[in-house]
Amino acid sequence: MSSLPDAAERARVGLCAGCAHGHRQENARGSVFWRCRRARSDPRFLPYPPLPVRACPGFERAPGS
Repeated sequence: MSSLPDAAERARVGLCAGCAHGHRQENARGSVFWRCRRARSDPRFLPYPPLPVRACPGFERAPGS
């Protein structure tokens, strides 16, 4: 994650906003999506989980969050 999400985005997104595997992705039209990078190597995780994520067995706190 390049910048830390604000409080409103953290509330909307849930755990992914503070997870080491969460990645905020914005498209050319300005829509924002949260992707789980853990899904690349572990099929138990969805690449684009339904938000807000309130519980996740793969959650690892991101540095600085």
